[in-house]
Amino acid sequence: MKWNRNLGLYPWHQNKEIPFLLSGAPFFTELIQCIHQSKRSIHIHVYIFDGDETGFMVYQALLEAAARGVQITLVLDAFGSKSFPQAWKEKLELMGMSVSFFSRFKLAFTFHTGTRLHHKIFIFDEQIALLGGINISNHYSAFGSGKTWLDFGVKVQGNLVQDLLHISLGIEKPLGKKYKQQYQAQTGTVKARILQNHWAKARFGISKQYRQSIRSSKQQITLVASYFLPSIALKRMLKNAQKRGVQVSLILGGISDVPIIRNATHHYYADLLKAGVQIYEWQASVLHAKLAFIDHDWMSVGSYNINHLSDFGSTECNIEIVDANYQSACLNLVKSLMEKSAKHIEATDYLKKLSFNQKLINYCAYHVMRLSFRILFYIQSDLKSPFKRH
Repeated sequence: MKWNRNLGLYPWHQNKEIPFLLSGAPFFTELIQCIHQSKRSIHIHVYIFDGDETGFMVYQALLEAAARGVQITLVLDAFGSKSFPQAWKEKLELMGMSVSFFSRFKLAFTFHTGTRLHHKIFIFDEQIALLGGINISNHYSAFGSGKTWLDFGVKVQGNLVQDLLHISLGIEKPLGKKYKQQYQAQTGTVKARILQNHWAKARFGISKQYRQSIRSSKQQITLVASYFLPSIALKRMLKNAQKRGVQVSLILGGISDVPIIRNATHHYYADLLKAGVQIYEWQASVLHAKLAFIDHDWMSVGSYNINHLSDFGSTECNIEIVDANYQSACLNLVKSLMEKSAKHIEATDYLKKLSFNQKLINYCAYHVMRLSFRILFYIQSDLKSPFKRH
């Protein structure tokens, strides 16, 4: 298959293993361990870095790493990490770290516009990296009184890390002509590559691969999607896949941190259910996961949401994996979680109970969200440099 970094498609690499990590203890144990074991450098790019117990744990680990002489670069989204304590920033900088906020442009009061740094990338010694949809916050760690939001990530090594470093350095500073990925010979059966979305740089690698994989699907499509607001074209692709005999299953959130988006998502339900699409709602906590499984061997995991914000308003990073055994193991884990804590939305029952008032609420929420995305896209299109980091 072809690849082109300028389109957000990085080279394929063979890998021996890619650990699949669940939010909560599995991910944060790995994160803290990687920080403790780092010897030379750490790059962290994250949308949310909260000033809570989880944030303090990571902050303390970074201070210890800096004291050992590790060079640390921390890039946070200006909107998502607006609660990051100023005192922490000053202390980290005093220890020699680089701490910066991405896209600080503010339109009015607390409304930020411009491209958002939405990907979650953690790179250690340029050899190991964590990637996924998990932010630094109690919501994702199992700390605090609330239930852990469901999300996933992966741990990668070797050449995949070089591609993540290429993306990270492109945000930290303009890439010089001398920079070049230091690929090494690798063996393994797990085939994977990095995908990037960045509207300001015309990179739509994740969007392209999602749509191409859905169009060419033959057996099954399983999407685990938070903030599910697909375009009309993508919704049509899912319905067409179902019509040609592909079993399409959507795992969506039964609980949402943004109620208007949940109502907007429900605007799609009737049409999709009538087409035969299976819908499940995760009930145990907020669903924040972004996963796709198609046919017997393709999957993708990362920060990309199926909505216009991820297509046109954010920097996103996913990993695309093609391996039947790996996909099967990950899909089975997701299915086991759903069997315990997901509700199947029965088409007949749902359509029967759907009142006119609820239809109206869902309809209004859907169009409010579409209008919001259009306004955001218009503002960003008018900005001279939405990519600038201040």
